[in-house]
Amino acid sequence: MVEGSFTVTVRGRARRGARRRVAIPATAGAAAALAIVAAMLCACMSQGGKDGHSDKAKEVDLTALLVVLPGTYDNAAQAEADARSGARDPHDAVALTLTHVTAPRLGHYVYYAQETAADDPRRVLSQKMYSFKFDEKRGIIETVYELVEPLRWRDGQLNKDLFNSMMTTDVQAEGCQLFWKKKDNGFEARHDQKACPDPGGDAKPQIEFNGGMLTIGDYKFRKAH
Repeated sequence: MVEGSFTVTVRGRARRGARRRVAIPATAGAAAALAIVAAMLCACMSQGGKDGHSDKAKEVDLTALLVVLPGTYDNAAQAEADARSGARDPHDAVALTLTHVTAPRLGHYVYYAQETAADDPRRVLSQKMYSFKFDEKRGIIETVYELVEPLRWRDGQLNKDLFNSMMTTDVQAEGCQLFWKKKDNGFEARHDQKACPDPGGDAKPQIEFNGGMLTIGDYKFRKAH
């Protein structure tokens, strides 16, 4: 079972009202899991279809994503750089956490995401649920849920059993799902441009993860652990 802590919710400026997209300890066990995933991926790739990436390989991609993405992040370096340069529209200093939880009614791979002010963990900026699944035709799909009663679930990463009783009536799905794909040594997530076209036809990824860096919109988060 994949466990750990990770968050993502785009707020403020380009983030305000948008989506931000759980925690696995940085242990030898996690490193071993990554090595196993890599070996599985190589084996699946050798059996790939026309695009060289079989359905089985894409399922392995989901496992790999759920291993590396969860964790605790912050954009302290970005916020400090803005302060030094006197940026007119500086990025807020934000801490992100994403924690794997058991919420059967939302799916098998479910995460609680909480965003707080970097200098005050008591000031919660956003709370969401993320549910991942694998679809044979569309690959890795993430659904983002708003919480109907955020205060009820606040600091849920400290009491994960709280989510065992979560019902579908406790959340409301956001309109646009995210479709994740492996890219180079990392991953990227995009909206379906047919269902949710980006303003101005901009088809840039909504989220990118590579080498411990999580880019959400124009916010650049570094994984702390």
